[in-house]
Amino acid sequence: MAQAKNQALLEILNPIIEKQGLLLWDLNIKKVGGQKTVEVLVDLPDHQNISMAQITEFTQLVNEALDDVAVDPVPGEYMLDIASPGMDRSLAEPWHFAWAKDGDLAVTVALFAAKDGQKQWTGQITDLNENGLSLQSDQAKLDVTFDEIAKAIVAVQF
Repeated sequence: MAQAKNQALLEILNPIIEKQGLLLWDLNIKKVGGQKTVEVLVDLPDHQNISMAQITEFTQLVNEALDDVAVDPVPGEYMLDIASPGMDRSLAEPWHFAWAKDGDLAVTVALFAAKDGQKQWTGQITDLNENGLSLQSDQAKLDVTFDEIAKAIVAVQF
């Protein structure tokens, strides 16, 4: 969870996530249009797709849990946004890349600085370690560290 780690909020969310058999993809607290938004992205494990009914049920359980706490884990007014990370989900944490590799999914990485004349590469992750990854594209193999990656997403292929 790259941006905002709110331990008090996680203590409320984690039991619900576990009970529902979900995967917490990301948790962000950000300002959107002047309003604080708590964004919770959940999915099913093992590369299954979460349904709208499951998101709705999870949202209801989270709302009930937040209504029952004595001290709100997110100070001030905020909007709660619970959703799926989507097919073209952002890859920000090392385990996100491992998830994509395990699913044999193509990914697109945008680099801060060009390598071999390109700042954007799409391909399969062939190797992964704690420092970075190897990506096999149609043109070449790219070795990058996580620090070199500006943005990465799952490349949706139709």
